[in-house]
Amino acid sequence: MLSKLAKMNAKRSIKNYVIYLITVILSFSFMFAFNLISNSKEVLELSSTMANFKVAMYFTSAIVIFIVGFLINYTTKFMFQKRSKEFGTYELLGIKKNKITQMFILENIILGFFAFIFSIPIGILFSIIMSSIIMNIFELPHLIKMDFGLYPILLSGLYIIFIYFFVLFLSRRRIKKMSIYNLLYFEKQNEKLIHKNKKHRKFYFIISLFLGILSLILFDMQFNDISDEPSFAIILLCIFLIIFSIYGVTTTLSDFILNYVLKRRNIKYKGNNLFIARTFSSKVKSMSFTLGTITVLITLTFVVLNLSNLFKGVFEYQMDTTCPYDIAIELNPEEVDKFVTFIDEDYTINEQYVYNGYDQNDSIKKVLGLTRPTSVIKLNDFNKLLEMRGKPTITLKDNEYYLNIMKELKNDLENSPELKEITLSNGITLKQKEISSDGYTFAWGIGYGYIVVVPDSAVENLDIVETHLIINTKEKTTEEFARKLTDFYDPKLSGFSIGNIKVRGEIEASNKGFITITSFICFYLALIFIAVVGTILAIQSLSDSTKYKYRYQVLSKLGVGDNELYKIVFKQLIIYFIFPVVYPIIVSFCTIMSMNKLFQITLTNEFIYLGYFIESLLVFLVIYIIYFLTTYYGFKRNIKEI
Repeated sequence: MLSKLAKMNAKRSIKNYVIYLITVILSFSFMFAFNLISNSKEVLELSSTMANFKVAMYFTSAIVIFIVGFLINYTTKFMFQKRSKEFGTYELLGIKKNKITQMFILENIILGFFAFIFSIPIGILFSIIMSSIIMNIFELPHLIKMDFGLYPILLSGLYIIFIYFFVLFLSRRRIKKMSIYNLLYFEKQNEKLIHKNKKHRKFYFIISLFLGILSLILFDMQFNDISDEPSFAIILLCIFLIIFSIYGVTTTLSDFILNYVLKRRNIKYKGNNLFIARTFSSKVKSMSFTLGTITVLITLTFVVLNLSNLFKGVFEYQMDTTCPYDIAIELNPEEVDKFVTFIDEDYTINEQYVYNGYDQNDSIKKVLGLTRPTSVIKLNDFNKLLEMRGKPTITLKDNEYYLNIMKELKNDLENSPELKEITLSNGITLKQKEISSDGYTFAWGIGYGYIVVVPDSAVENLDIVETHLIINTKEKTTEEFARKLTDFYDPKLSGFSIGNIKVRGEIEASNKGFITITSFICFYLALIFIAVVGTILAIQSLSDSTKYKYRYQVLSKLGVGDNELYKIVFKQLIIYFIFPVVYPIIVSFCTIMSMNKLFQITLTNEFIYLGYFIESLLVFLVIYIIYFLTTYYGFKRNIKEI
């Protein structure tokens, strides 16, 4: 009989908590899809970097298991609270508590099994979509074949069993400890107020806000000087203070909003503001800790999305800085023909160019504290290298030189008086025309992040310190060819990447691997975080639509029409959904602005982080708005019965 009752209650739960069930199915589907992707031999062999993908996904899955477990535990506790009177009645009728516990656990197992079964085909669909994304990142001509073996299914099943084991264990303990009286009145209980005294709440709000501002200032100070490594201990302290501040502000801010409304008659008595303000304040107080946790999760969502975009920007910039040509080799002049012939066997050579790097004076070496010779190149060679990249050329007078440097060195060198005029090793004196970091690449020389460009006539009697072969090919170069070229360069270095050889295909594969890993992990975490947040807000709101239906009945009897009632609901829900988002937006904007001080030297420009922030915000809002609209229409449907 209890098994039949469990099945019937499970069906009822599916109807009442459809948003929760959809979120759990999607979460399990993403678990399964990422298990498929991370265990695909074809994916892992896309580049040497992708070998880390499986390990990274296992670590990420541990975080996801914890977050999804939190959602399921929260919802299970919420479902139990809503049905506690029913369970108390069962016990009054003589049904033993262990039988009630078994029934509730069986109901949740049925729901979990239902979610797992549906997650498999949806997960396969997600894995196909993800494989097409990976194909696009790596510019593959075909779809990646997924290995739909038992291992990904069993692994996903193990994750789900692990989650439900602990959730149901906690549920069993919860029911076992409760008396009949507690069961009958458990539904009326709310979260305990963290700050009961109004004066204390104001004090905690001010302290929390102050600590939040202090933590953001301390965090920003860690990135003021990019030459100094940020203190890990201070960053951890800032994270702790931010979390403390989020909980403090979230649990006390509603009082300030309510007091603001109550003290201003023109706002308080305008429309339904008083009803909305008091409803919002009571809701925040009744679930203050939960809202604090939701706000922390939203903050984490913005952080992981912003980091994903920053890392993607770094890798894209690094691609052009590290290897803008298909092949760049530093070699002995007599070996040029040998390497050209070797490359010609595998690729069609579109362009090739050989140039020399010359020794130069001690001025720049002295400023940077260097000891080894670094290269000077002729103006014609430099312009040819620019032309091969499709960039505009430069001009120099006979008594001028041009300094091209990496971004990290520009601040140190551009105002240096020692470099306003330099004397080369052959005695020729040149005035500085310009210092620029535009278009700098390590492929131009093995120096320390800069190239000195001089008129062709100025290199007479200078020693040649290096020779470079630059080649652009018709076909795309590969990581495998880079290994082959390294082996040809020096068999003793087989299997290693060396600075003397730069193959675009190898660096491109490595960067695409890192982009894939960071983007997928960050998107995975962000999606789970948003889903958890949206689900908790949705089920709480939809529960209120039935629990406090009498409020809307009173409004209806007072003459409030349906359209006006729906406007009240809309305002009520939008404030409720916006409330936990405002502080995370402020925190995430301040943190990405601080981190940009470190990242900007490896990004295309210093303001690109604003675009990344807006992109992250839009990704969040698209998913968040879907949950809001679903909640709103569900709320409307529930109060239509009035």
